[in-house]
Amino acid sequence: MPELNSDTNLKLLAAPAWLTREYVQQRLRNYLKETKLQLQQLHIQPATVNGENYASVMTRIIVEYTDNNQCQHTDNFIVKTTFADKDPAAHMLEQYGVYVREMDMYEELLPKLAKIIQIELQDQRKMFARTVYVDREHDSILFEDMTLDKYCVADRIKQLDLDHAHLVLEKLAKFHAAGAVLSERQPGIYGEKYDRCFFNRHTQAYKPIMQNMLRALIISIEDDPALHQRYAAKLNGVVDHIMEYSEQTMELKTGDFATLCHGDLWTTNIMFNYLKQGKPDNMIFIDFQFSVWSSPAIDLHYFFSTSLQDNLYKHHQTELVQFYHQKLVEALAKLKYEGLVPSLFEFQLQFQARAFYAIFCSLVFLPAMLHNGPEEFSIEKALSLSEADVALRVSIYKSEQYQKKLRKILPIFDHKGLLDEI
Repeated sequence: MPELNSDTNLKLLAAPAWLTREYVQQRLRNYLKETKLQLQQLHIQPATVNGENYASVMTRIIVEYTDNNQCQHTDNFIVKTTFADKDPAAHMLEQYGVYVREMDMYEELLPKLAKIIQIELQDQRKMFARTVYVDREHDSILFEDMTLDKYCVADRIKQLDLDHAHLVLEKLAKFHAAGAVLSERQPGIYGEKYDRCFFNRHTQAYKPIMQNMLRALIISIEDDPALHQRYAAKLNGVVDHIMEYSEQTMELKTGDFATLCHGDLWTTNIMFNYLKQGKPDNMIFIDFQFSVWSSPAIDLHYFFSTSLQDNLYKHHQTELVQFYHQKLVEALAKLKYEGLVPSLFEFQLQFQARAFYAIFCSLVFLPAMLHNGPEEFSIEKALSLSEADVALRVSIYKSEQYQKKLRKILPIFDHKGLLDEI
Protein backbone atom coordinates (compact mmCIF):
# COMPACT_ATOMS: atom_id res chain seq x y z
CA MET A 1 0.00 0.00 0.00
CA PRO A 2 1.11 3.62 -0.40
CA GLU A 3 3.92 4.97 1.73
CA LEU A 4 2.99 7.60 4.28
CA ASN A 5 3.21 11.31 3.68
CA SER A 6 6.42 12.96 4.94
CA ASP A 7 4.31 15.69 6.55
CA THR A 8 2.32 13.24 8.65
CA ASN A 9 4.94 10.67 9.57
CA LEU A 10 8.48 11.90 9.35
CA LYS A 11 9.78 8.94 11.32
CA LEU A 12 8.98 6.54 8.48
CA LEU A 13 11.00 8.57 6.02
CA ALA A 14 13.86 9.39 8.37
CA ALA A 15 17.10 7.46 7.92
CA PRO A 16 17.49 4.40 10.16
CA ALA A 17 19.68 5.08 13.18
CA TRP A 18 22.12 2.35 12.15
CA LEU A 19 22.74 3.93 8.71
CA THR A 20 25.92 5.72 9.79
CA ARG A 21 29.05 6.78 7.94
CA GLU A 22 30.95 3.89 9.49
CA TYR A 23 28.31 1.40 8.38
CA VAL A 24 28.25 2.67 4.78
CA GLN A 25 32.02 2.89 4.59
CA GLN A 26 32.45 -0.77 5.55
CA ARG A 27 29.78 -1.92 3.07
CA LEU A 28 31.47 0.01 0.27
CA ARG A 29 34.91 -1.32 1.16
CA ASN A 30 33.61 -4.88 0.87
CA TYR A 31 31.57 -4.28 -2.29
CA LEU A 32 34.22 -2.33 -4.19
CA LYS A 33 37.12 -4.35 -2.76
CA GLU A 34 38.79 -1.12 -1.69
CA THR A 35 40.14 -1.80 1.79
CA LYS A 36 41.46 1.74 2.23
CA LEU A 37 38.32 3.47 0.99
CA GLN A 38 37.51 6.56 3.04
CA LEU A 39 33.97 7.89 3.13
CA GLN A 40 34.10 11.67 3.24
CA GLN A 41 30.46 12.69 2.82
CA LEU A 42 27.16 10.86 3.30
CA HIS A 43 23.90 12.51 2.23
CA ILE A 44 20.55 10.79 2.87
CA GLN A 45 17.18 11.52 1.27
CA PRO A 46 13.88 9.73 0.50
CA ALA A 47 14.08 7.75 -2.76
CA THR A 48 10.39 7.47 -3.66
CA VAL A 49 7.49 9.86 -4.01
CA ASN A 50 3.96 9.37 -2.72
CA GLY A 51 2.24 6.28 -4.07
CA GLU A 52 5.35 4.59 -5.43
CA ASN A 53 6.18 2.15 -2.67
CA TYR A 54 3.62 0.38 -0.53
CA ALA A 55 5.48 -2.10 1.65
CA SER A 56 8.83 -0.59 2.65
CA VAL A 57 10.90 2.58 3.02
CA MET A 58 13.29 3.51 0.22
CA THR A 59 16.23 5.78 1.04
CA ARG A 60 18.80 7.17 -1.38
CA ILE A 61 22.32 7.69 -0.07
CA ILE A 62 24.77 9.92 -1.92
CA VAL A 63 28.37 9.17 -1.04
CA GLU A 64 31.65 10.94 -1.65
CA TYR A 65 34.73 8.82 -1.02
CA THR A 66 38.37 8.25 -1.92
CA ASP A 67 39.60 4.85 -3.12
CA ASN A 68 42.85 3.00 -2.41
CA ASN A 69 44.67 5.36 -4.75
CA GLN A 70 43.20 8.48 -3.18
CA CYS A 71 41.04 9.14 -6.24
CA GLN A 72 37.81 11.01 -5.53
CA HIS A 73 34.42 9.44 -6.36
CA THR A 74 30.76 10.31 -5.98
CA ASP A 75 28.10 7.63 -6.19
CA ASN A 76 24.48 6.89 -5.27
CA PHE A 77 22.93 3.80 -3.71
CA ILE A 78 19.48 2.76 -2.53
CA VAL A 79 18.74 1.38 0.92
CA LYS A 80 15.47 -0.53 1.27
CA THR A 81 14.22 -1.11 4.80
CA THR A 82 11.04 -2.33 6.46
CA PHE A 83 8.41 -0.05 7.94
CA ALA A 84 9.01 1.04 11.51
CA ASP A 85 8.07 -1.62 14.10
CA LYS A 86 5.13 0.42 15.37
CA ASP A 87 3.51 0.77 11.98
CA PRO A 88 0.68 -1.74 11.42
CA ALA A 89 2.08 -2.53 8.00
CA ALA A 90 5.06 -4.35 9.49
CA HIS A 91 3.04 -6.84 11.53
CA MET A 92 0.75 -7.63 8.63
CA LEU A 93 3.47 -7.94 6.01
CA GLU A 94 5.66 -10.10 8.22
CA GLN A 95 2.98 -12.80 8.01
CA TYR A 96 3.76 -13.04 4.30
CA GLY A 97 7.51 -13.30 4.88
CA VAL A 98 8.08 -10.39 2.50
CA TYR A 99 11.23 -9.01 4.09
CA VAL A 100 13.10 -12.30 4.34
CA ARG A 101 11.93 -13.34 0.88
CA GLU A 102 13.24 -10.23 -0.81
CA MET A 103 16.59 -10.53 0.93
CA ASP A 104 16.77 -14.14 -0.27
CA MET A 105 15.91 -13.02 -3.78
CA TYR A 106 18.62 -10.36 -3.96
CA GLU A 107 21.27 -12.41 -2.21
CA GLU A 108 20.63 -15.93 -3.54
CA LEU A 109 18.33 -16.10 -6.57
CA LEU A 110 18.65 -12.96 -8.68
CA PRO A 111 22.42 -13.40 -9.27
CA LYS A 112 21.75 -16.97 -10.49
CA LEU A 113 18.86 -15.93 -12.70
CA ALA A 114 20.86 -13.03 -14.14
CA LYS A 115 23.70 -15.39 -15.01
CA ILE A 116 21.37 -17.77 -16.85
CA ILE A 117 19.81 -14.93 -18.81
CA GLN A 118 23.08 -13.20 -19.67
CA ILE A 119 25.17 -16.26 -20.53
CA GLU A 120 22.74 -18.87 -21.82
CA LEU A 121 20.10 -16.61 -23.33
CA GLN A 122 22.85 -14.22 -24.42
CA ASP A 123 20.87 -11.21 -23.30
CA GLN A 124 23.37 -8.77 -21.84
CA ARG A 125 20.79 -6.16 -20.95
CA LYS A 126 20.43 -5.48 -17.27
CA MET A 127 17.51 -7.34 -15.67
CA PHE A 128 17.86 -6.38 -11.98
CA ALA A 129 19.73 -3.86 -9.85
CA ARG A 130 23.04 -5.22 -8.50
CA THR A 131 23.05 -6.12 -4.83
CA VAL A 132 25.66 -4.33 -2.73
CA TYR A 133 24.80 -5.85 0.64
CA VAL A 134 21.97 -7.77 2.31
CA ASP A 135 21.70 -6.94 6.01
CA ARG A 136 19.53 -9.51 7.77
CA GLU A 137 20.13 -7.97 11.17
CA HIS A 138 18.39 -4.78 10.05
CA ASP A 139 16.07 -6.34 7.44
CA SER A 140 17.52 -4.14 4.75
CA ILE A 141 19.07 -4.30 1.29
CA LEU A 142 21.66 -1.96 -0.19
CA PHE A 143 21.76 -1.95 -3.98
CA GLU A 144 22.84 0.20 -6.90
CA ASP A 145 20.83 3.28 -7.75
CA MET A 146 19.52 2.71 -11.25
CA THR A 147 18.68 6.38 -11.77
CA LEU A 148 22.39 6.91 -12.42
CA ASP A 149 21.94 4.91 -15.64
CA LYS A 150 18.86 7.01 -16.41
CA TYR A 151 16.33 4.37 -15.36
CA CYS A 152 13.03 5.65 -14.05
CA VAL A 153 9.55 4.37 -13.32
CA ALA A 154 6.84 5.10 -15.85
CA ASP A 155 3.87 7.26 -15.00
CA ARG A 156 1.52 5.08 -12.91
CA ILE A 157 -1.40 7.37 -13.78
CA LYS A 158 -0.89 7.34 -17.56
CA GLN A 159 0.05 3.63 -17.50
CA LEU A 160 1.88 1.74 -20.26
CA ASP A 161 1.49 1.70 -24.05
CA LEU A 162 2.26 -1.17 -26.42
CA ASP A 163 6.01 -0.51 -26.72
CA HIS A 164 6.40 -0.62 -22.94
CA ALA A 165 4.15 -3.66 -22.63
CA HIS A 166 6.07 -5.66 -25.25
CA LEU A 167 9.39 -4.90 -23.58
CA VAL A 168 8.08 -5.94 -20.16
CA LEU A 169 6.57 -9.16 -21.51
CA GLU A 170 9.75 -10.06 -23.42
CA LYS A 171 11.89 -9.64 -20.31
CA LEU A 172 9.26 -11.30 -18.11
CA ALA A 173 9.24 -14.38 -20.35
CA LYS A 174 13.02 -14.70 -19.92
CA PHE A 175 12.72 -14.22 -16.16
CA HIS A 176 10.06 -16.94 -16.00
CA ALA A 177 12.03 -19.29 -18.26
CA ALA A 178 15.17 -18.87 -16.16
CA GLY A 179 13.16 -19.46 -12.99
CA ALA A 180 11.71 -22.72 -14.31
CA VAL A 181 15.09 -23.96 -15.53
CA LEU A 182 16.78 -23.10 -12.23
CA SER A 183 14.19 -25.21 -10.40
CA GLU A 184 14.80 -28.08 -12.83
CA ARG A 185 18.56 -27.93 -12.32
CA GLN A 186 18.46 -27.39 -8.57
CA PRO A 187 15.35 -29.20 -7.29
CA GLY A 188 14.03 -27.73 -4.07
CA ILE A 189 15.83 -24.41 -4.48
CA TYR A 190 12.61 -22.50 -3.88
CA GLY A 191 11.37 -24.85 -1.17
CA GLU A 192 8.82 -23.28 1.15
CA LYS A 193 10.34 -19.82 0.90
CA TYR A 194 8.27 -18.92 -2.15
CA ASP A 195 4.88 -20.41 -1.32
CA ARG A 196 2.90 -17.32 -0.38
CA CYS A 197 1.86 -14.25 -2.32
CA PHE A 198 -1.19 -12.12 -1.48
CA PHE A 199 -3.23 -15.35 -1.39
CA ASN A 200 -1.98 -18.60 0.11
CA ARG A 201 -2.83 -21.38 2.54
CA HIS A 202 -0.83 -19.88 5.42
CA THR A 203 -2.37 -16.49 6.16
CA GLN A 204 -5.28 -14.25 5.23
CA ALA A 205 -3.86 -11.11 6.79
CA TYR A 206 -4.85 -9.12 3.71
CA LYS A 207 -8.51 -10.09 4.10
CA PRO A 208 -9.60 -6.97 6.06
CA ILE A 209 -7.98 -4.76 3.43
CA MET A 210 -9.59 -6.65 0.56
CA GLN A 211 -13.03 -6.47 2.15
CA ASN A 212 -12.76 -2.86 3.33
CA MET A 213 -11.77 -1.72 -0.13
CA LEU A 214 -14.56 -3.66 -1.85
CA ARG A 215 -17.13 -2.23 0.58
CA ALA A 216 -15.84 1.24 -0.26
CA LEU A 217 -16.30 0.41 -3.93
CA ILE A 218 -19.95 -0.49 -3.31
CA ILE A 219 -20.53 2.77 -1.43
CA SER A 220 -18.85 4.72 -4.23
CA ILE A 221 -21.47 3.66 -6.80
CA GLU A 222 -24.50 4.44 -4.62
CA ASP A 223 -25.00 7.77 -6.40
CA ASP A 224 -25.37 5.92 -9.72
CA PRO A 225 -28.69 4.06 -9.26
CA ALA A 226 -28.38 1.99 -12.44
CA LEU A 227 -24.81 0.89 -11.68
CA HIS A 228 -25.62 0.20 -8.05
CA GLN A 229 -28.73 -1.81 -8.87
CA ARG A 230 -26.86 -3.91 -11.40
CA TYR A 231 -23.69 -4.65 -9.45
CA ALA A 232 -24.07 -3.97 -5.69
CA ALA A 233 -25.45 -7.39 -4.77
CA LYS A 234 -22.85 -9.15 -6.92
CA LEU A 235 -20.03 -7.10 -5.40
CA ASN A 236 -21.26 -7.99 -1.92
CA GLY A 237 -20.84 -11.60 -2.96
CA VAL A 238 -17.29 -10.84 -4.06
CA VAL A 239 -16.64 -9.36 -0.59
CA ASP A 240 -17.60 -12.70 0.93
CA HIS A 241 -15.51 -14.83 -1.44
CA ILE A 242 -12.53 -12.64 -2.38
CA MET A 243 -9.99 -14.66 -0.40
CA GLU A 244 -11.38 -18.12 -1.23
CA TYR A 245 -11.64 -17.55 -4.97
CA SER A 246 -8.32 -15.74 -5.20
CA GLU A 247 -6.58 -18.55 -3.34
CA GLN A 248 -7.97 -20.97 -5.91
CA THR A 249 -6.20 -19.06 -8.68
CA MET A 250 -2.88 -19.81 -6.97
CA GLU A 251 -3.41 -23.58 -7.01
CA LEU A 252 -1.42 -25.48 -9.61
CA LYS A 253 -3.24 -28.19 -11.51
CA THR A 254 -1.78 -31.20 -13.29
CA GLY A 255 -0.15 -30.05 -16.51
CA ASP A 256 0.15 -26.39 -15.51
CA PHE A 257 3.42 -24.68 -16.35
CA ALA A 258 4.86 -23.20 -13.15
CA THR A 259 7.79 -20.95 -12.39
CA LEU A 260 9.07 -18.27 -10.06
CA CYS A 261 6.73 -15.30 -10.49
CA HIS A 262 7.49 -11.70 -9.62
CA GLY A 263 4.21 -11.49 -7.72
CA ASP A 264 3.76 -7.71 -7.61
CA LEU A 265 4.28 -6.64 -11.20
CA TRP A 266 2.97 -3.13 -11.78
CA THR A 267 4.30 0.16 -13.09
CA THR A 268 6.28 1.30 -10.05
CA ASN A 269 8.03 -2.07 -9.71
CA ILE A 270 9.44 -1.69 -13.21
CA MET A 271 12.09 0.82 -14.29
CA PHE A 272 12.78 1.86 -17.88
CA ASN A 273 15.51 3.69 -19.70
CA TYR A 274 14.84 5.39 -23.01
CA LEU A 275 16.26 6.17 -26.41
CA LYS A 276 16.46 9.83 -27.43
CA GLN A 277 13.11 9.71 -29.22
CA GLY A 278 11.38 8.51 -26.07
CA LYS A 279 11.01 4.83 -26.97
CA PRO A 280 11.88 2.44 -24.10
CA ASP A 281 15.27 0.79 -24.63
CA ASN A 282 15.45 -1.54 -21.63
CA MET A 283 13.67 -2.25 -18.37
CA ILE A 284 14.49 -3.88 -15.06
CA PHE A 285 12.37 -5.51 -12.38
CA ILE A 286 12.48 -4.28 -8.79
CA ASP A 287 10.67 -5.15 -5.55
CA PHE A 288 10.58 -8.91 -5.05
CA GLN A 289 8.76 -9.07 -1.71
CA PHE A 290 5.88 -11.15 -3.05
CA SER A 291 7.77 -13.45 -5.43
CA VAL A 292 6.10 -16.85 -5.49
CA TRP A 293 6.22 -20.24 -7.21
CA SER A 294 3.02 -20.39 -9.23
CA SER A 295 1.54 -20.06 -12.71
CA PRO A 296 3.05 -17.18 -14.69
CA ALA A 297 -0.55 -16.29 -15.53
CA ILE A 298 -0.80 -14.49 -12.18
CA ASP A 299 1.97 -12.11 -13.22
CA LEU A 300 0.20 -11.48 -16.52
CA HIS A 301 -3.18 -10.79 -14.91
CA TYR A 302 -1.61 -8.49 -12.31
CA PHE A 303 0.41 -6.59 -14.91
CA PHE A 304 -2.46 -6.28 -17.39
CA SER A 305 -4.95 -5.16 -14.72
CA THR A 306 -2.78 -2.57 -13.01
CA SER A 307 -0.44 -1.23 -15.66
CA LEU A 308 -1.85 -1.28 -19.18
CA GLN A 309 -3.60 1.60 -20.85
CA ASP A 310 -7.33 1.06 -21.32
CA ASN A 311 -7.26 0.15 -25.01
CA LEU A 312 -4.64 -2.55 -24.49
CA TYR A 313 -6.42 -3.94 -21.44
CA LYS A 314 -9.82 -4.09 -23.09
CA HIS A 315 -8.93 -5.22 -26.61
CA HIS A 316 -5.45 -6.78 -26.73
CA GLN A 317 -4.93 -9.14 -23.79
CA THR A 318 -5.23 -12.30 -25.87
CA GLU A 319 -2.59 -11.21 -28.37
CA LEU A 320 -0.32 -9.99 -25.55
CA VAL A 321 -0.57 -13.45 -23.99
CA GLN A 322 0.42 -14.88 -27.38
CA PHE A 323 3.40 -12.51 -27.60
CA TYR A 324 4.52 -13.52 -24.10
CA HIS A 325 4.05 -17.22 -24.84
CA GLN A 326 6.18 -17.00 -27.99
CA LYS A 327 9.04 -15.39 -26.04
CA LEU A 328 8.67 -17.93 -23.23
CA VAL A 329 8.83 -20.92 -25.59
CA GLU A 330 11.88 -19.48 -27.37
CA ALA A 331 13.71 -18.96 -24.06
CA LEU A 332 12.83 -22.41 -22.71
CA ALA A 333 14.13 -24.00 -25.92
CA LYS A 334 17.44 -22.11 -25.71
CA LEU A 335 17.81 -23.20 -22.09
CA LYS A 336 17.07 -26.84 -23.03
CA TYR A 337 14.22 -27.02 -20.55
CA GLU A 338 13.13 -30.65 -20.15
CA GLY A 339 9.75 -30.06 -18.55
CA LEU A 340 6.39 -29.80 -20.26
CA VAL A 341 6.15 -26.68 -22.41
CA PRO A 342 2.52 -25.63 -22.88
CA SER A 343 1.12 -25.01 -26.33
CA LEU A 344 -0.38 -21.59 -26.94
CA PHE A 345 -3.87 -23.06 -26.60
CA GLU A 346 -2.95 -24.74 -23.30
CA PHE A 347 -1.42 -21.56 -21.96
CA GLN A 348 -4.39 -19.44 -22.98
CA LEU A 349 -6.56 -21.86 -21.00
CA GLN A 350 -4.18 -21.56 -18.04
CA PHE A 351 -4.49 -17.77 -18.26
CA GLN A 352 -8.28 -17.87 -18.52
CA ALA A 353 -8.56 -20.27 -15.58
CA ARG A 354 -7.03 -17.60 -13.37
CA ALA A 355 -9.26 -14.77 -14.56
CA PHE A 356 -10.54 -14.12 -11.03
CA TYR A 357 -7.06 -12.88 -10.12
CA ALA A 358 -7.89 -9.77 -12.13
CA ILE A 359 -10.77 -9.03 -9.74
CA PHE A 360 -8.59 -8.17 -6.76
CA CYS A 361 -6.02 -6.41 -8.97
CA SER A 362 -8.64 -4.21 -10.62
CA LEU A 363 -11.16 -3.68 -7.83
CA VAL A 364 -8.89 -3.57 -4.75
CA PHE A 365 -5.35 -2.51 -5.66
CA LEU A 366 -5.83 -0.45 -8.82
CA PRO A 367 -7.80 2.44 -7.25
CA ALA A 368 -5.06 2.87 -4.62
CA MET A 369 -2.40 2.69 -7.32
CA LEU A 370 -4.13 5.45 -9.27
CA HIS A 371 -4.80 7.61 -6.22
CA ASN A 372 -3.34 11.05 -6.75
CA GLY A 373 -5.22 13.11 -4.19
CA PRO A 374 -3.84 15.42 -1.51
CA GLU A 375 -4.34 12.94 1.36
CA GLU A 376 -1.93 10.04 1.42
CA PHE A 377 -3.15 6.46 1.56
CA SER A 378 -1.56 3.67 3.61
CA ILE A 379 -2.11 0.17 4.93
CA GLU A 380 -3.24 1.72 8.19
CA LYS A 381 -5.94 3.70 6.37
CA ALA A 382 -6.98 0.60 4.44
CA LEU A 383 -7.41 -1.30 7.70
CA SER A 384 -9.03 1.47 9.73
CA LEU A 385 -12.80 1.58 10.34
CA SER A 386 -12.85 5.26 11.32
CA GLU A 387 -15.32 7.45 9.46
CA ALA A 388 -12.51 9.56 8.04
CA ASP A 389 -10.64 6.57 6.62
CA VAL A 390 -13.80 4.96 5.25
CA ALA A 391 -14.51 8.27 3.50
CA LEU A 392 -10.96 8.37 2.13
CA ARG A 393 -11.33 4.89 0.69
CA VAL A 394 -14.61 5.85 -0.96
CA SER A 395 -13.02 9.00 -2.41
CA ILE A 396 -10.26 6.92 -3.99
CA TYR A 397 -12.88 4.95 -5.88
CA LYS A 398 -14.71 8.13 -6.88
CA SER A 399 -11.76 9.58 -8.80
CA GLU A 400 -12.70 10.44 -12.37
CA GLN A 401 -10.05 8.18 -13.86
CA TYR A 402 -11.03 5.15 -11.84
CA GLN A 403 -14.76 5.67 -12.38
CA LYS A 404 -14.16 5.62 -16.13
CA LYS A 405 -12.20 2.39 -15.81
CA LEU A 406 -14.79 0.87 -13.50
CA ARG A 407 -17.58 1.34 -16.01
CA LYS A 408 -15.50 -0.55 -18.57
CA ILE A 409 -14.24 -3.41 -16.41
CA LEU A 410 -17.38 -4.28 -14.43
CA PRO A 411 -19.30 -5.39 -17.55
CA ILE A 412 -16.27 -7.44 -18.65
CA PHE A 413 -16.12 -9.22 -15.29
CA ASP A 414 -19.89 -9.66 -15.25
CA HIS A 415 -20.01 -11.17 -18.76
CA LYS A 416 -17.32 -13.67 -17.74
CA GLY A 417 -19.27 -14.68 -14.63
CA LEU A 418 -16.51 -13.49 -12.31
CA LEU A 419 -18.92 -11.51 -10.13
CA ASP A 420 -21.11 -14.57 -9.49
CA GLU A 421 -20.56 -17.53 -7.19
CA ILE A 422 -17.93 -19.75 -8.78
